[in-house]
Amino acid sequence: MLVAEERDTNRDHARDWLPSVGWPLLLFAICVAFFWKLVLPGQYSWLEGPDLAYQVLPWFQQQARDWHQGRIPLWDPYLWGGQPLLAQAQPGVAYPLNWLLFAAPLKDGRIQIPFLHWYFVLIHFQAALFCYWLCRDLKRSHAASLLSGLAFALGGYVGTNNWPQMLNGAVWTPLVLLFFLRVLRGERPAASSACSGACLGLAVLSGHHQVPTYIALTVGGVWLYFLIRREVQLRYLFIFGLFTVLISAVQVLPAYEYAKISLRWVGAADPVGWRDRVPYYIHQQFSLYAESIFGVVIPGVFRHSDPFMGIAALTLALLGVAACWEDRTARLFGGIAAGGLVLSLGYNSVFHGVLYALVPMVEKARSPSMAIVIFNFGLSVLVAYGIDGYQSVGSILSSRTIRILLGFAAFLSLLVWALTVAKVTFPDRFGIVVLAALLVAGILAVWRSERISSRFAITSLALVMLLELGNVTTFAYPSQAEYKSRLLELSEHDDIVAFLRKQPGPVRVDINQQDVPYNFGDWHAIDHFGGYLASLTNNISRLVGIRAGQMLYAVNYAVRKQPNFPDQVEVFTGHSGVKVYRNPASLPWVRVVHQVSTIRNDGEGMPLLESAGFDARRQTFVRGTAPQLEPCSAAETVTLVDRESGRVTIDADLKCRGMVIDADTYYPGWIATVDNKPAPIYEAYSFVRGVVVEPGRHRIELLYRPKSVYWGAGLTALGLLGAVVLRVRS
Repeated sequence: MLVAEERDTNRDHARDWLPSVGWPLLLFAICVAFFWKLVLPGQYSWLEGPDLAYQVLPWFQQQARDWHQGRIPLWDPYLWGGQPLLAQAQPGVAYPLNWLLFAAPLKDGRIQIPFLHWYFVLIHFQAALFCYWLCRDLKRSHAASLLSGLAFALGGYVGTNNWPQMLNGAVWTPLVLLFFLRVLRGERPAASSACSGACLGLAVLSGHHQVPTYIALTVGGVWLYFLIRREVQLRYLFIFGLFTVLISAVQVLPAYEYAKISLRWVGAADPVGWRDRVPYYIHQQFSLYAESIFGVVIPGVFRHSDPFMGIAALTLALLGVAACWEDRTARLFGGIAAGGLVLSLGYNSVFHGVLYALVPMVEKARSPSMAIVIFNFGLSVLVAYGIDGYQSVGSILSSRTIRILLGFAAFLSLLVWALTVAKVTFPDRFGIVVLAALLVAGILAVWRSERISSRFAITSLALVMLLELGNVTTFAYPSQAEYKSRLLELSEHDDIVAFLRKQPGPVRVDINQQDVPYNFGDWHAIDHFGGYLASLTNNISRLVGIRAGQMLYAVNYAVRKQPNFPDQVEVFTGHSGVKVYRNPASLPWVRVVHQVSTIRNDGEGMPLLESAGFDARRQTFVRGTAPQLEPCSAAETVTLVDRESGRVTIDADLKCRGMVIDADTYYPGWIATVDNKPAPIYEAYSFVRGVVVEPGRHRIELLYRPKSVYWGAGLTALGLLGAVVLRVRS
């Protein structure tokens, strides 16, 4: 008897446990199958876009290299004389999922493309799983929640956007709302507020600020609405905000430090600084144009951000609103979807302009079209309501829905016929839209009449939805067998790399971006005075195109098809036709000067540097009070002993007190020691590092130890610990 009862108990536990694991596993299997083009290696890749192949992949390569060498990749030594990596935000240094990618085994020192493909699949699975969890928390059925997760992960912004720094922020949207709704329901409100804020903070860690900005606007509006209705307490909003700030601090503090002393290229005539507003005409340019609304159901009809969800998802979402209108949570997500659509219209909606003018940070998010992710999210949740509520929809509404779908299919068929007769070009996937409309109408009709089971109907709707999404999300992945892959371009210059590695002493190159379009330095671990970045520190931006600055940065080689200065000497020709030229005028990477003058501001620096009477080999200048140096005519030696990410070691044998120059970019957070004793770092020439050294033999070490990162990491750790404690105690 007892044995039988124990078996029954075990069976009950198994029945409770299997769905909680089985449905997410099914979700994962569908995501993997959906991205078969990526799982099948060597034929397709999501990395073929120019930004991805030329910028993002080299960023990832540099981070993976540092991880495998036992370093946290805070500093990028290979672009523009060195730039902060974490502080640029977009590389996603602080995002946990990226750490798994960077820790994966390298092949010949390179990050492996198959791992990058699985990483991409995992991002979408995260989105699907988080949306599934939200719908389950809203008491939606397993099957309905699964379709909702698939719609969010494989359609719209998340499905069609390939930038990982954008996607990694978007996937947290469902969990931010999941925990907020628990606050609203009074379920452990303090802990739920903390978890909601923590999820928004994790979205910020993803790298790019635009999607987290739109998530914050959405959840902020929801908080405000329910605060006005007195259904949530202000203290819980404070907890939410506190944990958002704490969790995101390791990214936000370094990024803020960087933003204050850098310029950002946003598409305007001139780059903008931190205190400059992104001009509204840029927001206008990157708004979702009104005709893009048709792109919700018609593939390819959009500008900037693709809103496509398909006729199946849209129909189910609208049915969800109709069937569950009495459920205020369904109305809430309907409002969220509508708000996201209006916000994404940007210039075409007066409301966006008001937010741009009044709400801090909105002007920094220059692409309103990316707010379509909020519309896609709200619509995806309503899909679950549509599945669960369809049988409760009145017969009149059901019949009208079916007739509208059939009418839409007929209209589109006639349009295709007319355009074909007139020999007018039209989107080549209209046929799939017609087929989907007919199939959805048929499934809803026979489901309503109970001629098929609910399981068969939901499965059929899921298949139609996947058919539609598959003709958009992975449709545009180019076949690497049909054209020259951008990924193959990354190995075109291996012979040039091999030549440069054989040259004596440190090498730094100037590169013609038309001849070598990718971030050569990060990909090959060779110093490149240049690079494809969205922003740049002010001190470097003044030197772009100025040869005197390049020579002070010890740019001793140029990689290009034609020389850009008459004194350059050709020393190597690669099989790609790109050549290597030596720069005889280049100054040594490390050296010593014994004359220093003072300038009042950075504007005085460049004219002085280019003046005929200034000898950069022996002189320098600094802002503020100049240190006292001693003139010297005796022979002295300065040697670069070692240089890696975040560390430079120099040996100096001086006869007189001088300033040792390190041709790397001056940036806050670097500290210096001379024979293990702290020494100040001067901004020599207003852009490189200088350390004053006394006569004699000395070992100089320069280390990147940014307080903004350490403080940020401490606050993030505190936030994580606090969220765990609140969760456990509640």
